[in-house]
Amino acid sequence: MLVFIIGTQLLALMTSMMFWWLIKPTQRVSHLSLLFSIFIINNIFLIYGLSEFWRERFHVYLVISILQGFMLYAGLISAVVAIIYNQILKQTLNPIAIRAFAVLTYIDIVSLAVFNAYSPVVHQLTIKTDKNLAKPMRIALVSDTHLGRWFGNQQIDKMVTLIDEQSPDTVLIAGDVMNDSTDAYDKTNMHEHLSKLRAPLGVYATLGNHDYSGNEVAIAKAIERAGIQVIDNKNVWLDDAVLLVGRSDATDPNRPVAADLMADIQTDKPVLFLEHSPEALTEIQDLPVDLHLSGHTHGGQIFPLTVVLKWFTPLVYGLKEVNSSQFLVTSGYGIGAVPFRLGTRSEIWIINLISAQS
Repeated sequence: MLVFIIGTQLLALMTSMMFWWLIKPTQRVSHLSLLFSIFIINNIFLIYGLSEFWRERFHVYLVISILQGFMLYAGLISAVVAIIYNQILKQTLNPIAIRAFAVLTYIDIVSLAVFNAYSPVVHQLTIKTDKNLAKPMRIALVSDTHLGRWFGNQQIDKMVTLIDEQSPDTVLIAGDVMNDSTDAYDKTNMHEHLSKLRAPLGVYATLGNHDYSGNEVAIAKAIERAGIQVIDNKNVWLDDAVLLVGRSDATDPNRPVAADLMADIQTDKPVLFLEHSPEALTEIQDLPVDLHLSGHTHGGQIFPLTVVLKWFTPLVYGLKEVNSSQFLVTSGYGIGAVPFRLGTRSEIWIINLISAQS
């Protein structure tokens, strides 16, 4: 926590320096007033956020801090442009022009981050299996919708439309359906919108860490009332052709190990394993799982986490084959705590599972 607090103060200092550079106050008292005001405002939001740590109020502080971080990106880009202009091109750069460039760059970064968060893309993927599969199966995968304050009915409707356009046989949701509680879900009647999500072979979900937030019973009931089957630590046959195995999140104290969950499974047909986090890669790779589906990472969501997470997670994003199993990690459809994506984009995966003999 101490490191976090120090970081927030350094961020406030950086913000004050950026404003000082933009405004260029001529009097010492103006400079001190600017510095003091930014520190006060920043710490008001910080105290507000810490009063509900890692819940809705804290998310508000995260939005403020990330907007400040985007100022740093704009400042660094502007500095690079100024160096190229002055040192390489040997041109004199107008101070007003570079300030205007910095402001426009900041606006562009924020706009891009919001666009990436609320403008989902649909990815297509074909997976071949050597096991018996009489006909292809079309699977829609979404994850991390985080239904709540920042993500609601409009985004649900868009998701339903995009999935309907792809005509999948089944829809799978890999956890974090809601953002910690059903408060916003109930208040804005998201049930009416989520219940429109349908597929011939059913819609299935596992719960994520934000669903296991102390409100997992209420969240699971709300999901099932919308016609979505919660399959934590259960398995279900899809058209008697593909076995779907679901597992609860690692935050569930009763979560079984994958080997125990699959101990009695004997099948020559394809097996899908759905759970929230990809951290079980080494646990799954020696089991008879054809395709492991997960989310949780958000692909890092915002640079530089898109790079940093690769140092700590076996698979942050995308498709990876280990032994005879395929692992797919989606960056998610929703946005979590903050309404920004930079270096990632909201997405849906359409997986075409086909026989290798096709």
